[in-house]
Amino acid sequence: MKKIWLIAGAFLLLPWKGMAADTGLLEESFRKVPEHYIMPVDVETVAMRLLKGISAVDKNLKVGNDRDKISLYYKGQLVKSLFKPEDKNNVAEWVEASSEIMDLAVKKSPLAEKYDFKMVDLMWSEAVKAYDEDSRFYFSPEDQKMKQPRRLRNTQAEMRGDNLYIRLRAFNAASRQALEKALAENSGAKGIILDLRGSPGGMLSEAVELADLFIDEGIAASVKSRQDTVYYNTKPGDMSQGKKMVVLVDGNTASSAEVLAAALQEQSRAKLVGTLTYGKGTQQNLIELGDGAVLALTHALVYTPSGNRLNGRGVLPNYCTFEMPETKNIDNLLSWGENHPCPAEDRSESSLDVAVAEELLKR
Repeated sequence: MKKIWLIAGAFLLLPWKGMAADTGLLEESFRKVPEHYIMPVDVETVAMRLLKGISAVDKNLKVGNDRDKISLYYKGQLVKSLFKPEDKNNVAEWVEASSEIMDLAVKKSPLAEKYDFKMVDLMWSEAVKAYDEDSRFYFSPEDQKMKQPRRLRNTQAEMRGDNLYIRLRAFNAASRQALEKALAENSGAKGIILDLRGSPGGMLSEAVELADLFIDEGIAASVKSRQDTVYYNTKPGDMSQGKKMVVLVDGNTASSAEVLAAALQEQSRAKLVGTLTYGKGTQQNLIELGDGAVLALTHALVYTPSGNRLNGRGVLPNYCTFEMPETKNIDNLLSWGENHPCPAEDRSESSLDVAVAEELLKR
């Protein structure tokens, strides 16, 4: 009987693994986010954004951010207020304060108690929205892979009169090979129309590889983080042999498709026809947390060859077709000249834009 009591006592000494506040995950978050995020952010901001995400665990839970206090509310009633740590960047103190708030939530909310083991992850799934529209949270690496966009047939190439028409619906590792084949098989083309309307692009490296087919040694893009700037350059040579080019873009041309369009425009390799593009130019670092979750946090911004930021701005076409009817007189449109204000619009199926490109290639 004495041995049984000793064993029972040993079990009583074991820590309860159901504590809401996983201090290891909190510490990891508070250290890594300020280090990797594109904008300077202190530990207090990271902690408060995470705590405010507690509503993802139970919509009846709210955290108030007062000047010097953190307050937990349940169903509109104050549970407790704590004084904030004086040092905005003291990781240990902010872990302790956050842990106390989360443990109080578990004691008050049946849902918080139910999702105790997943509490930090659920909070991050909401808190990540406070950073920027491109940062994401994934519950596992598999979740992150499953949520990558699925791409249908990406490349279409055909001769239209004297010109080679190429439509790139998205970029992937096979895109360069497909374009090389199209250029080689249609070497007699007088001009090239590259249609990027509606294209979400793909990897930045894929955009640079495609720009390399048309730009004879030059900057395709640059990426700037808080630590440094990396330049992406094309190699000597132009597989298209300097043929006249027009690139079609619209409000859904995004990400690395914008990188390619901007590179061809700013390196004086092509004219752009359509509308302002989407304006997405960020890169994310994948931060794996201790429980297997993945935080894809924006750590860098993408810039055009001339140093223009893509994110939130997009690429302005040389010739604007915004709200132009299919019957619009092309000569009148082109007579307006280049670089006018041009709001974003979906023109992925407009035949007018193709006709404008064909007219430009004749001139």
